[in-house]
Amino acid sequence: MEGFDSEFKDLKDYILKITYRIWEERGVERIRDYYGENAPVKTPTSVSDKVEEVISSTYETLKMFPDRQLLGEDVIGSEDEPGTFYSSHRILSSATHLGDGFCGSPTGLKVSYRVIADCICRGNKVIDEWMVRDQSAIVKQVGLEPHEFGRQLALNLKNAGSTVPSVQDYVKRWEGPPESGPLSGAAKNLAQSYQALWEQSEFNALEKSHNRACQIHAPEGKVIYGRDQLIEFLTGYTKSFRKGSYRVHHWIVNEEEGKNTRIALRWSFSAEHTGFGSFGEPTGAPVVIMAITHAEMQEDLVVREYHAIDEISLWMQISGYSMS
Repeated sequence: MEGFDSEFKDLKDYILKITYRIWEERGVERIRDYYGENAPVKTPTSVSDKVEEVISSTYETLKMFPDRQLLGEDVIGSEDEPGTFYSSHRILSSATHLGDGFCGSPTGLKVSYRVIADCICRGNKVIDEWMVRDQSAIVKQVGLEPHEFGRQLALNLKNAGSTVPSVQDYVKRWEGPPESGPLSGAAKNLAQSYQALWEQSEFNALEKSHNRACQIHAPEGKVIYGRDQLIEFLTGYTKSFRKGSYRVHHWIVNEEEGKNTRIALRWSFSAEHTGFGSFGEPTGAPVVIMAITHAEMQEDLVVREYHAIDEISLWMQISGYSMS
C-alpha cells in the first residue's frame, strides 16, 4: 500500500487493525496517528471536522459501553488512484450499557448493533468518513423509544438555538469524493431496482435483483427473510415518505475468487413525510434518508443484504419540522 506503514498488507488489514487498536486496545489517543487533523466525520445526526472531536466522541462512547467489542464483518474497498483507498467497513458491535451518556443513566443491559463506515484513506490516515450507526437498535435495547429519542434530539437543537439542516445540506453531507463513475454491472442493476422501488413503489423490481430466499439485516437489528418480508418492511418507508429522489453517491463492486460478489452503496433518498406508514401521522416534513448498503450476490441476485439506516435521524427530522 503506497504511502502506508509496511505492517499493513492491504486495505482490509489496515482498517481492521487500526479499528482494533483504537477501540478494543483502548488506544483512543492513537486516533491522532490514524486520522487527519481536519478529517470530516459525517453521520446522519452530526458532523465533526477536527480530530479532537473524534477522540472526545470515542471516549464518550467507551464511557457508556466500556466493554464494547467491534467484530469486523467485512471490508469492501477500492484503490481509486495510486495511494488513495476507499473502504466500506461493516462492524457488528456488542456492549453493556454501564455508563452515563446520550442514552441516559446506565441500565446494565446488553446491546448489539451494526455500523457501516465509509472511509477515504491516504498517507496512513483516514482523511474523510461517512458513518451510519443503527441507533434505533441501541435505543430500543436500553428501554427507550426511537420516536421520543429523535424528538429529544430535535428539542436539544432548538434549545441550543439551532435547527435541523435543510434537505440540500443533508444531501450535500452525503455527497463527496472520490468520484466512483457512472454505475455499471451488478451495482447498476441493484441501484436501478432500488430507484424504481423508492421513487415509484415498484416492488416487482426486486424480482430482478433479489433472490427469493434473500436475508436482509435492517434497522433496529431486525432480520428479514425473503422478498415478501422485504417488501413489507420497505412499504412502511415508501408509504411514509413520498415524492422522493433516490441518489447513489458512491459505489464499489468487489469480486474475489471463492466469495460472493459484494457491493457497497452510499446513497440518499430525499422525500416528504406525507403518508401513513412506519413513521406515524404525516407531518409534511422534508426528510432525507442517509444510508449505506452492503449486498452479497450469487448468480446476479442478492442473497444477503445489510441496510445501515439511522431511524433516529428520521424521527429527529420529523420532530424538528413540527417544532419549527
